Amino acid sequence: MKVEVRSKEIVRPSSPTPQSLKTYKLSFLDQLALNIKIPDVIFYDSPGAYSHEYINTIDELKKSLSKTLSLMYPLAGRVKEDKVTIECNDEGVEFIVADVADEIMSCLLENPDEMEKIKHLIPNARVYEPQPVGKVLLAVQVNRFSCGGIAIGFFVSHAIADGLVAAIFFETWGSINRGCDMNGNGFVSDQPSILFPPLTDTSVVERSVRMAAEAIEQEDKSKVIKRFVIPADAVAQLREELICKENNKRFRPSRTEALTALVWAAVINATPPTQTVPLSCMVNLRGRMEPPLPPNCLGSLAYGATVHCEAAKDGTVVTAVQLVGKIRESLRAVNDGAARKMYGEGGLLQTAFVRGHEIVRNKSSSTLYTSSMLRQPYYDIDFGWGKPRLVVTMLKNSTVLFIDAIGGAVEVWIGLPKEVMHTLMQNRHFLAYISAPPKPKL
Repeated sequence: MKVEVRSKEIVRPSSPTPQSLKTYKLSFLDQLALNIKIPDVIFYDSPGAYSHEYINTIDELKKSLSKTLSLMYPLAGRVKEDKVTIECNDEGVEFIVADVADEIMSCLLENPDEMEKIKHLIPNARVYEPQPVGKVLLAVQVNRFSCGGIAIGFFVSHAIADGLVAAIFFETWGSINRGCDMNGNGFVSDQPSILFPPLTDTSVVERSVRMAAEAIEQEDKSKVIKRFVIPADAVAQLREELICKENNKRFRPSRTEALTALVWAAVINATPPTQTVPLSCMVNLRGRMEPPLPPNCLGSLAYGATVHCEAAKDGTVVTAVQLVGKIRESLRAVNDGAARKMYGEGGLLQTAFVRGHEIVRNKSSSTLYTSSMLRQPYYDIDFGWGKPRLVVTMLKNSTVLFIDAIGGAVEVWIGLPKEVMHTLMQNRHFLAYISAPPKPKL
């Protein structure tokens, strides 16, 4: 697939940021994510049949992006040398226009796990940013296929936006592009930096993130990403099958709890018994703090709820029924106190970094990270051409993403080492819930 860049420019906020808002302070959680980018691609059918319509489309996108940046002005700023603050100087974001040759969009959508091709639709597909100081925090690439379809690829600094904020930002941009009024007072809140004060010396954090990124980059060479679709009725059936007792009462697990148990069990059973597979569920902290933070509060506000399960030495199969209670208990334990104990001033992780302790990866285990974007508006991002055909997130190794699909179905994106994915694809119990099990690529 050949992607030819036609133009590249900087888009700035439509109105200047007030002097009183020129400095945005990062929280400790933001600093942990400062070197990380979130790259995604959103695919749409053709917004117009003729070239002049496409030119108008590009002009409209730039104007509406400019208006959106006035609401989310830190994205148009730059990280300062202290790595504690973002200077909201309206320097803008990168906007790229490109043409895609030798590829029909519908063919690519039939094989969404062809990540090497999809990477070309993003300004920079690398997740790790070694030098964030002075760099753009958001870059957008509008790719036009010869069939007229459009793919909007982007990366955004994880220090400013997690998956929730990214979805809200693009939904807002789409709404403005459709001609809707700008509502609300923007997306900024300084509460996270008060709850989780930043470190003045981030050197140990940066070293740990760099080491983790290097290890992931090595693992990526043997990684496979696949997209599975679980129909709404199969999700409902799974939840019924996993009804458990808690304090002598029966409980029906949530979609996230049930799907996490299903996938984690499958991955444990696909992994050699000599290696453990701890689970880390990313939990949105906004609604769990006291008082709750605004839903559209900027920043990287996720807590990794960790769950452990040892694989049976005799080769006994691990089931989702065995895991769902552990997952539910761990997720329910994430609250204001747990977050402050881990990330707040004097908290466990912050204290470790202050003392110069680097977080070292355990070679005998491979943590499975899960992130639920259920109920987030990714498939409602409408720029006036209709809702997306497909949303693709560039996953790291040993990562699982749940996202709402059309008709109440759930998309499950899984990134795993090739040999683990190969074994997973032979798990009949897991595949029984999939609407159309994809053929394994050997």
